[in-house]
Amino acid sequence: MCPPLSCCHQRLVQPLPTQLYYLVRLLLTHNSDELLADQHEPVKQRLEQLWGRVQHSVQCRCRVSAGRAIELTECLVACLLREECCRRSLRRAVPLHEALGPVLT
Repeated sequence: MCPPLSCCHQRLVQPLPTQLYYLVRLLLTHNSDELLADQHEPVKQRLEQLWGRVQHSVQCRCRVSAGRAIELTECLVACLLREECCRRSLRRAVPLHEALGPVLT
């Protein structure tokens, strides 16, 4: 069964779901031939950036500790990565260039 923020549910435009989708979309590039050689470092930077943002958003929205927010974030990501339909849908719905976005410092 797909999680609430998945391919079976409408893509939301609120920051948490969008950033979560970007995070998972970039995780889907791991061990794939989707990335060019010069994209590995930007993907790594963007993953770190998105992880921090998603975890912080979960912490604020759920009003939980940082540790609990990390657990919840890991659970959300794992749910989306687990289902083949979610992985396929995210690849189709979220273009890689969109997920990469600007890498901010």
